[in-house]
Parts: sequence; structure tokens; C-alpha cells
Amino acid sequence: MHPRNPYGTAPDFVSLADAYPALKPHLIATASGVSIDFRDETSQRRLTEALLHRDFSLMIDVPEVRLCPPVQHRLNYILWLQDVVNATYLTEPPIHHRRVTGVDIGTGASAIYPLLGCRVDAQWSFVATDVDEKSLQYARLNIQNNNLQDRVSLVQSDPNGPVLQHVLVFDFTMCNPPFYGSKEDVKRSAEAKEYQPNAVCTGADVEMITPGGEGAFVCKMVSESLELRSRCRWYTSMLGKLSSLTEVVALLRKHQIDNYAITEFVQGQTRRWAIAWSFGDVHLPDSIARIPNPSVHSLMPPHNTVQQTYPQSTSLDRLSSAVTSTLASIEGVSVQPLPRDDGAEHTFPGADTLVTAARDTWSRTARRRKMRETSMQVDDEPSNALVCRDATVGAILQCHWAKGRDRGLFESFASHLGRKVSAAL
Repeated sequence: MHPRNPYGTAPDFVSLADAYPALKPHLIATASGVSIDFRDETSQRRLTEALLHRDFSLMIDVPEVRLCPPVQHRLNYILWLQDVVNATYLTEPPIHHRRVTGVDIGTGASAIYPLLGCRVDAQWSFVATDVDEKSLQYARLNIQNNNLQDRVSLVQSDPNGPVLQHVLVFDFTMCNPPFYGSKEDVKRSAEAKEYQPNAVCTGADVEMITPGGEGAFVCKMVSESLELRSRCRWYTSMLGKLSSLTEVVALLRKHQIDNYAITEFVQGQTRRWAIAWSFGDVHLPDSIARIPNPSVHSLMPPHNTVQQTYPQSTSLDRLSSAVTSTLASIEGVSVQPLPRDDGAEHTFPGADTLVTAARDTWSRTARRRKMRETSMQVDDEPSNALVCRDATVGAILQCHWAKGRDRGLFESFASHLGRKVSAAL
């Protein structure tokens, strides 16, 4: 579960029903208190409506023959994407009214992701696509009923065309693709869950089935992104099967795409993964891009965060002072303090600093070269720039590679900084 998701525990169903009276007929008494029957489709629908109404001032109408998504699970994806976007813009000049645009592939009748995204972040807008006319009809009504038609545009996709056919220039794509590859898969899954106390699964075939299943769908997105490349900053998708995640990572590595991120969302008994990949030079800190789950360690992208631990007797002030003086001693490095934002997952308590270097001036090789040359030409090309985010956390110094093309340059800088700080302490 995302740390900013407020649904870590079950809601107070009595107070929720007071806020949304349509939920009251579905309350039941259990051994642990008042709840609802999660195996009853109508009860689930009323719960989704109640949470959206009370917590996000949203109203939705979804026909019984279409999927009514759980708010708690969908919010995880939105909040993680918000972290990805915030980290991406970290290295760029602040723009007061920056507009973030995303594409929701397969928005469904609820248009849940654009609706939640617009409520969570006032700077976001969406293009929402779907192949199903009935879903689009309801999605259009839901968008209009919440007065979001100026921020969410609906487009019908060609089911036989590219998945990314409507991607022009965007900050991100998002997708929760059909889970199953055939009706037989759906039947086998239902039989396996028949005697388990899981929530009932709702949804039409068009929402739940795609040839080859979700893995094939997202792999098609990867293949299409090879042509679009930087027209979108981050391509992302949700995945429900670990085997699908393995399949997608294998394809990314086959095409030598190592700038990717993986996270997982665990909500109750449900586990989902999300993956993002980019052709740009912005990199995400490990707190966003990697998960500390040993069972999927082999799938993780390369580390973008390097940290060094110092003795517990080292105070934060002393460590911060040593970092500051060390950075000031490195030629050609610019330092920019970053504002604190404890609400974002990628932000750490302590001193946060953005460090930029257009070239290597700290390595032994660079120092020898300087001695041989009377002058040095500074390479100002952004693709060769090192942007390193440094953060002191207690007695730990963390360096996050925020931007650049040369991983070795970042690792060299982080190593140099760590050694010099240790000597200063």
C-alpha cells in the first residue's frame, strides 16, 4: 500500500453510511463490528460510490454490466504516479502553473483514474481512451457530472490498432490492462476462488480478456514505445501477475532499456505490481523504483541510490556541515537547496540538496588532466550532465542519481563525496 493511501485500515462503515445513506442497507454485523458483504456485487458498488463521494467529492454511475473498481486499489497507482512525476520535475526550473498530462489506456465506464488523478493533483489533466462504446458513454457522463470535462478528454480507440495510438506528447501513460487471456482463464480463476473469502469479481469480457492476457498487452506497449520513445516521459502499467512482470522486464532488458521502475501495492489480500519505463535521462530514487522484496530481486532495475552510514554518534548537523563543505570544495559543481516535502515518498527528512556538474572535475583522472592542460572546455550538453540529489538522513548520507546518461559518472561522484565526508568527520 502506498504510504499516503488513507485506507490502511477498514473504514468506519457506520460513519461512511451516514455520509452516503445509499450504503446503509448493505451494512452487516460481523464478529469484529459493522462491515459489508464483499462477495456481494451491489454492496461493493455502494462502497465505491460512498468512498468517492465522501473522500473525493466525486459521483459516479457505472452500469451493472461493467467493472466498478475499488477505490483503495486504484488510489495506490495514482499516488505512485504522483511520486514519479514529482521526481521527474525535480531537476527542472519551477513553473508555477505546470500542467501535467497523462493518458489512461482503457479508462472503463467509471473513468476512475482520471477522476481520482484530477482530485489528487490540481495540475493534472488526462486523455482517456477505451475501445468499448458503452464504457465511453458512461465515462463521459461521469466526467461531466463531476465538471471535469475541461481536464479529461475521451477518445475511442481502434481495437485492432496500436495500444499507444493516441500518445502525442505526454508526461505519462497509465493502464490497468485486461487480466485474462481467454474465457477459459476466467473460468479457471473463478473455480479456484470459489471457496475463498475474496471479494466478488465484476466486469465484462471487454474489460477482463485480451489475447495473450495482460503480459502480452503490456509487452505490446513496450514494443510500440520503441518507436514513440521520448514523446512520453514515462510509460507505465499495472500488472496482476508476477509472471507478467517477469515477461515485461525480460523484454525491456532485451531492448537494453535499463531506466525502469517497479513497485508493488498490497491492499488486504490483493497484491498488484506497477512498472514504468523511460527513454529520457531522468532517474527515479530507489524508494520509488525498487521494492525490497527478495522474491523479485532479480527483476529490479539498477540502483539509483547510493548511501553511506556513519557512526551513531555523528549528529545530523555535523554530517550536514561536512557535506556542505565538501561540495563547496569540488570545482564546477553547483548546489541548490531543495524545499522539504515530507508528503512525497521520494523525499527524505534532513538536508536535501540538488548537485549539478557538467563534467568530471573530482576524479584522479580529471585532476591529472587539469595539470596537463592550461584550459578545459566545459561540455554543457544536458545529456552529459550529472544531477545528483544528496540527502542526509540521521547518520546516513544518501545520493540519488536524478538526471544524466553516464551512470559511472554518478557512482564516481557519490564515492568521492562519501570518502571526503568521512575524512571531514
